[in-house]
Amino acid sequence: MKKLTLSICLILCLGATKFLAEDRLEVGIEYDKKLGQFVDLNLSFTDSDGSIKKLKDIIKKPTVLSLVYYHCPGICSPLLTNLGKVIDQAQVEPGKDYQVLTISFDPKEDAPLAAKWKNNYLKSLKRPVKSEDWSFMVGDSLNIAKITDQVGFRYKSDGKDDYIHSGALIVLGTDGKIDRYLLGTDYLPFDFKMAVYETAKGIAAPPISRMLAYCYSYDPNGRTYVFNFTKVAGTIIFVGAGVLLLTLILKGRSKNSNNGGLNV
Repeated sequence: MKKLTLSICLILCLGATKFLAEDRLEVGIEYDKKLGQFVDLNLSFTDSDGSIKKLKDIIKKPTVLSLVYYHCPGICSPLLTNLGKVIDQAQVEPGKDYQVLTISFDPKEDAPLAAKWKNNYLKSLKRPVKSEDWSFMVGDSLNIAKITDQVGFRYKSDGKDDYIHSGALIVLGTDGKIDRYLLGTDYLPFDFKMAVYETAKGIAAPPISRMLAYCYSYDPNGRTYVFNFTKVAGTIIFVGAGVLLLTLILKGRSKNSNNGGLNV
């Protein structure tokens, strides 16, 4: 009986591992969240005015980073549009409490295109935002590869001229520390405000935010975040099998101890 139970535990663990492995392949374009790690502030990018700047010359206060590409036919425009809306609505002041940085991850895009997007989005805002408080930048393939890797941004080519990728805002401290991810393309003003305030205080995302981020995965077809049943079910099976195995071991030890006492 004991061997049968242990075999069942092993099968459950292997099944959970398979679920998690398949899920990892399935969501390979998601953010690999790296809370508490740092972005290299010596990375250089080209601003919309054509000037080359290092991140340390730009980031002077909590910074809301968005990684997009400007000719994107998918989620990039909704992401920036909703970013603009939350800038208008949130009870934090751009330029005073935080700044915004948008970088294209397509090395083929240039500064004039970034300038066009900057002009469009600054004009769309109801709240006055100075040009220096929302930077639009482009970069070469090396610096793009470094920053996307450092923040855990995963994307892949669709085989043509576009990319498959998810969306998020990344909130950086003045030292380049990654303090918060706001996943998806819709952002609540309160969440945005708290992300800025907590980053200013050096507070990383609370456990509940990390748990929710773990349970939801980006669906590139629906272009939204959905509850990831496979990941959650696999985790529950894995943990349950571990608890069952531990219970059997403890019961076995207790039984052996009791039998030993009767034989004396």
